[in-house]
Amino acid sequence: MSLLATILLAEALASAPVAETPGPAVVDVVKEAPADGAAPRTVRVTSDRSSYLRKDGVVMFEGHVAVDDVEFKMHADEVTLFLQGTNELKRVVAIGNVVVTNGLRNGSCDKATYNKALSKVVLYGDEKKGVVARLEDNGRRRSSVAGSKITFWIDSEQVEVEKSVVEVDAGGVGSKDGLRQVLGK
Repeated sequence: MSLLATILLAEALASAPVAETPGPAVVDVVKEAPADGAAPRTVRVTSDRSSYLRKDGVVMFEGHVAVDDVEFKMHADEVTLFLQGTNELKRVVAIGNVVVTNGLRNGSCDKATYNKALSKVVLYGDEKKGVVARLEDNGRRRSSVAGSKITFWIDSEQVEVEKSVVEVDAGGVGSKDGLRQVLGK
């Protein structure tokens, strides 16, 4: 799964002109056209309630939050964006039943955070609730990693998993060539 999906959501939502809405909220965020000449895209966020605390630089989406983007989909009980100034993203926190899908890849956890300055995404499980942080790739070679905490540094693509369980479809590992395919050598 592209953990970049969380970043795309955060940066798309950071420029959203959100005001408090008492009932179901639908926010369409139109991203500006990227420098490479691609067309602008719209990210749709629906929630039971949304609010923008301009003074504090906080945008909150609460209750059945659903994010629909051409590259990914995300669901959570609540999503909070922390901004610097009026629209520069600093941090994103998604809490409760967090699920992100991107094609054949998906991730799930109890809480996810993104810190732009550190270029880091952290997925947290909750042992008391029996929820683990999990990343799965359901493509040609199915694999997953699960743990109490998964930290991913975007720039270096380094991943650290606490209390990890890794599962890989070894398909054909019985031969030396099969093992090389699994290990990528």
